[in-house]
Amino acid sequence: MAITGSDFEKLVKPFFKNIFEEMGFLILQVRKQDSGDQNGFDISVLFLDDDEQEREFFIECKYYTTAKLDWADIFNKQLQLEASSHNPTAFIALSPLRDLSNIDHNIQSKVIRQFKYPVDFWTPDKEIEKLFALDTEVYKKVFDKPTYEIPFDRETEIKRIKAIINNLIQKKEALRFADIISIQDTDIAPDETPSLKTTLDEKLNSILSEDDEHRIRYHRIRANYKVYVDSLNDLNPSLRTNILNWESNLRLKADRLTNNFNIDTTYTPHRFFHDFFNEAEKEILTFYKDFELKGDKEKLLQGVVFELAAQCPLDWRKNGTV
Repeated sequence: MAITGSDFEKLVKPFFKNIFEEMGFLILQVRKQDSGDQNGFDISVLFLDDDEQEREFFIECKYYTTAKLDWADIFNKQLQLEASSHNPTAFIALSPLRDLSNIDHNIQSKVIRQFKYPVDFWTPDKEIEKLFALDTEVYKKVFDKPTYEIPFDRETEIKRIKAIINNLIQKKEALRFADIISIQDTDIAPDETPSLKTTLDEKLNSILSEDDEHRIRYHRIRANYKVYVDSLNDLNPSLRTNILNWESNLRLKADRLTNNFNIDTTYTPHRFFHDFFNEAEKEILTFYKDFELKGDKEKLLQGVVFELAAQCPLDWRKNGTV
């Protein structure tokens, strides 16, 4: 016999408490939202993660047996949760019988960056049956059939769900700083060919003496930038993409500036160097404004400029090779 949506919520509360404990998390509280409250969730799970940091997952339960589950319904719940006083680690839309329809991925992505917590949809297309198969009695009631009929390994499923949970925690940490550029000084060398460092030295030959103390600092600024951008590959790939796109646009501007050497015989590498910095400084103000970024503007500016000098065959004239 099929259960009701209210029955489903009552089943989910102890189910998640048991599953989170089996994953090795210390549960502080699992609570069910009072009927009629408009805080955007049905169940919340408060727990300590593997680093003993307090986390809270909010779960919206949708037990639809026949009706279509429209993404707009879930989106409205996200808005309600954001308007509440809660501080979510993650929001999960739990729908064991119906996949979401009419998802606006663009709006969803923007909202995640603005609200600064990840959203995940646990639906049939995400193998949600496997999760409920961890509890035979719950599975029977939720899916109105005796057992999960596909080969199933309990330990593997626990590991899979825990990996999803930990991934959501990592996304939360990345989103906390999604709008903050923080480039740290480091001794780590970027993963690249030595020729890039040589090319940067060739460019610097045109504006600095060989023993100029600024050389080492410029190389370090560039290396710090490269290491930072590489670190975003896992932590915040969207920010990494935006930075690299901005870098690519600056490359075009730098290339255009080199035409001045052909049309003005008095144009010097020193002028190119300062003209390019001025252009980049204008562009970085727009870049930060467009993506609502904060922090380390000067480090990013100098890092990009010296990275472009290292990777591009820009004509700085008298650079030791011409």
